[in-house]
Amino acid sequence: MIIGSKIYHEKKVYNSLDWAKENMDSAPDGSIFITDEHEFTRGRQNRSWIFDKEQLVVTLLLKPKILNNLTGEELVVKLNNLNMAISLGILENLAKFNINLKWPNDFNFNNFKVAGILSQAVWQGNKISGVIFGFAINTNNLIKNNNLNLKAISLREISEKIVNKEILQNDILNSIDNFYKKWLNLEFDNIFKIWRDNLNYLKNKNITIHKFNGEIIAGKFINVLENGDMLFESENKIQEQISFNIVENVLIK
Repeated sequence: MIIGSKIYHEKKVYNSLDWAKENMDSAPDGSIFITDEHEFTRGRQNRSWIFDKEQLVVTLLLKPKILNNLTGEELVVKLNNLNMAISLGILENLAKFNINLKWPNDFNFNNFKVAGILSQAVWQGNKISGVIFGFAINTNNLIKNNNLNLKAISLREISEKIVNKEILQNDILNSIDNFYKKWLNLEFDNIFKIWRDNLNYLKNKNITIHKFNGEIIAGKFINVLENGDMLFESENKIQEQISFNIVENVLIK
């Protein structure tokens, strides 16, 4: 296995993404970083989120050499395809809970958020030295009825039983390993097709997009494109391409 080639574990760190970045030079491809407690946690666009010890939280460091000579749009497409591969590895083990992948980077159950993933490319000069992925899954924490966040739910609340976090973690890492190997073998088209198929349920659904700049737009989800963007149709029937890099959240009506 590549994923889990080395496991770093600490009882407490400030932030696991920064921790992985600090070990960029020495850690091998596929290293994972696990801590019992975070002092500070953040989501996409450096937004904070609440860490709970009953969540499953894993940080993954990848150092694929095939990115070394890519630039511009080609690099963006391959990075987004890698994000698809990691997402599919997670989804493969959440599907048994009837959880769907939700564009751009969430995993939902009946419009309640169960998990999320974020990524960060680390640059040295004009080349990428690695990509750090962090994912958090509401596993055994109780959320839905505690008035903290009525738009989230945990696997425990869905299944009505305690989930073995260690087994879930191992299964997810095995699946990510399989999809990462597909990506390393240049199976980009196959990865995209599987990812797109898992988003087919959203086609022609009415959605509201909340952008990071505060803009809110309503319309229909039409499809996803090979570079990971959404093809969106506004209420006045104008279609446009929406990058997930500018989207904070998508609400499905």
